[in-house]
Amino acid sequence: MASFTVGSQRTPGPLVSITQVKGHLRLLRVFHNLKVVVEECKDNRIPSFAAEMDRDSRWIWFVTLAVDRFERWVKSLQFVPLERFINKHFPPFDVWMIWHAYLLNPCCYEEDCERLPLLQQLRMLNLFVVASINIGKVAKTRPSESRIAAWYKQTGSFFDPFDALAELTHKQLECPRCRTRVFVPFINDNGTGYSEQKFSALCPLPGCRLKITKGNLAVAKFARDLTEPEDGSEHYMAGSLFFSNGKRDPRRAKEIKDKLIRSSQFCRKSVRSSIQRIARVDWEKEIKENIGYSWPLLKDAIAIALGDQDEATRISILSAYEYDGPFSIDLVSTVLRQGIFTRRINELGWIKPGAFKDNDKLQVLEYSLLRYHCFLDLAAAIPNLMPVPTLDIDLIWHSHQLMGGRYGVDCEIYIKRRLDHPLAVEEGILSTALDNTCRAWQSRFHIPYMQCGCPAPDESMFMKFIRILRHYTRTPTCLQVTLHPDHAPATHPSIHNAILDPELRGFGAFGKPVHLQGDERDLMKLARPLVVRKKRSKKSEQLPLRFEEGFVAEKMAGPAPPYVSAGTL
Repeated sequence: MASFTVGSQRTPGPLVSITQVKGHLRLLRVFHNLKVVVEECKDNRIPSFAAEMDRDSRWIWFVTLAVDRFERWVKSLQFVPLERFINKHFPPFDVWMIWHAYLLNPCCYEEDCERLPLLQQLRMLNLFVVASINIGKVAKTRPSESRIAAWYKQTGSFFDPFDALAELTHKQLECPRCRTRVFVPFINDNGTGYSEQKFSALCPLPGCRLKITKGNLAVAKFARDLTEPEDGSEHYMAGSLFFSNGKRDPRRAKEIKDKLIRSSQFCRKSVRSSIQRIARVDWEKEIKENIGYSWPLLKDAIAIALGDQDEATRISILSAYEYDGPFSIDLVSTVLRQGIFTRRINELGWIKPGAFKDNDKLQVLEYSLLRYHCFLDLAAAIPNLMPVPTLDIDLIWHSHQLMGGRYGVDCEIYIKRRLDHPLAVEEGILSTALDNTCRAWQSRFHIPYMQCGCPAPDESMFMKFIRILRHYTRTPTCLQVTLHPDHAPATHPSIHNAILDPELRGFGAFGKPVHLQGDERDLMKLARPLVVRKKRSKKSEQLPLRFEEGFVAEKMAGPAPPYVSAGTL
C-alpha cells in the first residue's frame, strides 16, 4: 500500500482509497440524476404550480424542501452501530444530498455539531460511524421496507422525496416576538412564501401581529444562541471556534461570547425572575426589542461589541447569522454550489457508469490521489496558504471530508490545523489564492499546477513569491510533467465557491481564463438572491392556500428550538 509524505510525516497508506473515490462518484451520479429529474420536470408527482416555475427556481424550491426534511431527520437521530444505522436510519437521497453538502464545509460542520443541541446525535455518528460508511454500496442499494417505515415513524414524512412533495407545503417557524409556533407556506400566490424573495408572514396571535421576515428570524437565532445557558457543555457563537487558517481555539470562542454578553449592546439590564428558564426568556426578549428585531441594527451592534477582533472573525460570525435556519451556513446555497462542481465532473465524463473500469483510466484516479496528497503537503508546509484545488484534487478532497471526524483527525496529525473548504469566497481573494497556490506548487514540486490551458500567474510576481518561499526545501516528488489526456482537463481550477460581483456581470479578478465560461454562467446565478421565481399564468394555479398570515400550531410553553417536526405535533 503506497504511503505519502505530508509535511514532516509519512502516511501509513493513502488517506483516501480509490474505492471511496469511486463510491463518491457513484453518489454524485445519483445527485446529478435527481437534479435532472427536478429541473426537467420528469416526475409526474411534481405539483403543477412547481411545473410552472423555471428550471432553476424549481430546483431551489426542491432543495429548500430537502433542507426541511434534513432538519426533521437530525432531530430524530439516535446513536446506533454502523449496520443498524445503514439499515434503519440512513436518509433518502435528497436528505443525503444536504448532509453531503454540509460535510463539505468541514469547519462549519464540526463547529455546529459541537455547539448545537440539535446535532448532538449526528456528532456522535460523525465521530464513530460516518468514516466507515461504504458510500458506493449504499448509493446503489435499494432501501429496505424497514428503513422506509423507520423514516416515516421518525420524521412523519414519506421516504421518497417525490411522494413527500404533496405534504411539504408549509414551513414550521417560531414567531421571533411571542414564540408561537406557526406554519407559513413555502410558495404562495403573492410571492411572500418562505422560499420566495419577498417572504413575510404576520404572526396570527392577537396582541403580537409581528411581521415575520428572514431578518428578524436571524435576530431571534442570534439572541437564542447568546443566551444559551452554560450547563457544563460549551455553547460557542457560530463562526467563532476556528481561525480563518483552520486553527481551532475554544478559549478564544469562549472569550468572544463573554465579550458579547458583557457589551452594552447585549448585557442583561435587569433580572425579573429567579427561575433560570424564565430569566433567559426575558433576556432574549430584551435583546431583540432593544434592536427592534432589525438585522441591520444587529449587525452594527455585533461590529461594535467585537470592535477589537480582526475583520475576518467579525465577518465569520456575521455570516453565520445571516441565515435564519439553525445552522451556521445556508444549506440551500451550499447544495447549489456543490451542483456546479458536480456538473464539471460530469462534463469530464467521470460520473458515467464504468468510467474508470479500464486500468488505463484508473490511472487518472490514482494520479489524482497522488496530487491530493501533494496538495495536503503544500498546505502543511505553508501554514497561512489558502490552497485552491483543481477539479481532480477537489474530488479527492471532498471524498476525504465525507469521512467526517476522520478528516479532522487526519488534518490535525499531518497539517496541524483544519484545512477548511469555505462555502463562499470573494472572487478577488480566491483569484489571489489560486495564483499563490500555482506559484507555491511550482516552487515545491517543480511542475505546473494546472495543465488545462488556463494561464499561469505572471512571471514578475512569481519571482517575488519564490523569494518568500526560498527557505523551504526542495521536495522530491513522483509527480509527472505529462498527464494522461483525460486527466489534463481535470486540472482546471475548482472555483464553485467564488462570489462574483453582480455589477460586473461576470468575472472581474479572474479576467477571462480559457475554460471558465461555464463557471461564470453558473456563479452569476448564485450572485443573485437564491429565491423561487414563478412563471405567472392567467390560468388558476394550483398553489397552496394563500396565507398572508401564518396560522397557529401551538403556543410555546418555554425555551425550545424554533421549529418542530410534523411527527411531534
